[in-house]
Amino acid sequence: MTALLGAMSQVGGLWVAAALSEGDRELARGPAGGRMEMPGAEGTYQVRLLDVPEDRYDGYYNRISNGILWFAHHYLWDTVRQPVFDEAVDAAWSDYVAVNRQFAEALAEEAERLGGPCAFLVQDYHLALVPRMLRELRPDATIAHFSHTAIAGLTYLRIVPVKIREGVLRGMLGADVLGFHSQMWAENFLMSARSLPGVRADLLRSRLVTEGREVAVRIHPISIDPHGLRAEAATPEVARRRRELNRWRGDNRLILRVDRLELSKNIVRGFRAYALFLRTHPEWRRRVRFLALLSPSRMDLPEYREYGAECLEAAEEVNREFGDEAWQPVEVRVKDDHPGALAAYGIYDVLLVNPIFDGMNLVAMEGPLLNRRGGVLVLSRNAGAYWRMGRHALAINPFDLRETAEAIAHALEMPREERLRRARNLARLVLTNPPERWVRGQLEDLERARRRRGRIRSP
Repeated sequence: MTALLGAMSQVGGLWVAAALSEGDRELARGPAGGRMEMPGAEGTYQVRLLDVPEDRYDGYYNRISNGILWFAHHYLWDTVRQPVFDEAVDAAWSDYVAVNRQFAEALAEEAERLGGPCAFLVQDYHLALVPRMLRELRPDATIAHFSHTAIAGLTYLRIVPVKIREGVLRGMLGADVLGFHSQMWAENFLMSARSLPGVRADLLRSRLVTEGREVAVRIHPISIDPHGLRAEAATPEVARRRRELNRWRGDNRLILRVDRLELSKNIVRGFRAYALFLRTHPEWRRRVRFLALLSPSRMDLPEYREYGAECLEAAEEVNREFGDEAWQPVEVRVKDDHPGALAAYGIYDVLLVNPIFDGMNLVAMEGPLLNRRGGVLVLSRNAGAYWRMGRHALAINPFDLRETAEAIAHALEMPREERLRRARNLARLVLTNPPERWVRGQLEDLERARRRRGRIRSP
């Protein structure tokens, strides 16, 4: 979202978002209708806040967006026991539909206010129904929808109730352009959408045909702001934190992970793979430390609270088995600590990024950009980042503890020349794909869609 906001500050535009705090809700109910002007780095843009009732927001966001769609797209269910869909899910789905309709109606109102055809960038799985709803309200609109998450394949997606699965797929098909971070997710969507009656897939041209319209499926891997991140990492605060971490590490090599405390990040298996590494490579005991910087995430969901406790217990198991008074092999720090993460990026020897599935994973880009030690990236093949960066990383199956353990050993024992070559290539990939390229690609796709339909104006 930072990349998109940066582009909006350059070209102008309107951002429509849900009001989250009570203060925001008061603004949304006020005489300005939630509209305000926001300063950006290179200009200003408009924001409109929507007043979504709290109980409806809970059904829309916690129960459907995060409780079902997130779980489906990241393959998170223990299918022997979960999920179970009942009347509570029906009620939450009604909330999801209502909030998506509220967004679609607000966008249509803004198009009417501007007085002409408009271009819309709809973001992520929370608003999967908006493209179709908006097209019904504004047939002249040019619409893009971008998915920031992984996308489940059809077999797994069939776990989801039919009305939800088909509602989401057909909702997204209301767009002119559908964007994804990697080829994996684009192909999953193409194969899922072609299963719908009346939808035809042209796999060679990466498009779908439905209701007499073409829907282009495109790949735009998001990136980070390299210059801004390096400027943040150069502050005195980050330098002080880096010195503290170096003192804590001592003569040990450093394995690092930086993640949200989130189910899809595969944190427990990461600790267990590290334990297997110490068990099978005893020569590395007391010579390496594992630092896990974990930010709390979605703690209002019981599954996340339980998983957080499981992560801490897995780390303690490693320390109990291998640690002593002089050396603790794992340290876990659970808090939002951006300066600490920037400091740690600079000094790791191995960066472990092993998600079960991930839409992209920006840690895989931030670390190599800031690292000063020729650190090696150990990367899950199921991360969207693998599609772009995998050839310069050590690739792993995130479910395979032995492969992960051996990748850690390989990374630590890799010759310096190879480490530096891989690190330079990873940093170069980040530098050559700035955020504006991600935004520009989507806008160019929309322009091509507009030309196909004979449009000449957007706000």
